[in-house]
Amino acid sequence: MSSDVRATYEENAAFIKATVERLERGEVSIDELESIAAQMSQSFQFCQDRLAKTRQVVAETMKQAAPASDC
Repeated sequence: MSSDVRATYEENAAFIKATVERLERGEVSIDELESIAAQMSQSFQFCQDRLAKTRQVVAETMKQAAPASDC
């Protein structure tokens, strides 16, 4: 697998999925494992960070969009 930087959530999620499939099929050599583990970790962290940021933006947007209570 290439060590190219994946810039989007979709690219990172696809990399994770494809890599898990390769691991399940036994297509990863022991010589590749260290590099792949590091790349998986980076992709997983990227996805976690993107999801957290998106949740925060959605929550803030919902707060702003909610009508003020007159009670």
